[in-house]
Amino acid sequence: MKKPIDQFNVQVATIAHLGFAEELCGLYEESAKKRGTGIAKRDPAYIQEKIVQEKAIIATNANNELAGFCYIETWEGKNYVANSGLIVKEEFRKHGLAKKIKKFVLEYTRRKYPQAKIFGITTSLAVMKLNSDL
Repeated sequence: MKKPIDQFNVQVATIAHLGFAEELCGLYEESAKKRGTGIAKRDPAYIQEKIVQEKAIIATNANNELAGFCYIETWEGKNYVANSGLIVKEEFRKHGLAKKIKKFVLEYTRRKYPQAKIFGITTSLAVMKLNSDL
């Protein structure tokens, strides 16, 4: 029997995932309101750009529903790389999915930008702890 975490496919997002951009923006906005930060609003075009640039990681469930997401920012000729925008839909939390996404994005970032200094940007205490653990 599969463990709940094995039910999710974590991968580099492709153009097939562009349609999730609007839903993701809604998730970011909802999450920011719940946490009282108000800084997480994103535009669907921005999310789509990250997907097209192969700078986005997506998690889907067996029904190909959006479960989680994270993206990569680069600065100064790709010398500095940040993993940002980690989000997991509420109904898919408590299964270790955020950690699975973060591990994937970290490994992917190391392969894609081997010389870069990698860091995370977040306002979430839970994500800060996750970053520290990894």
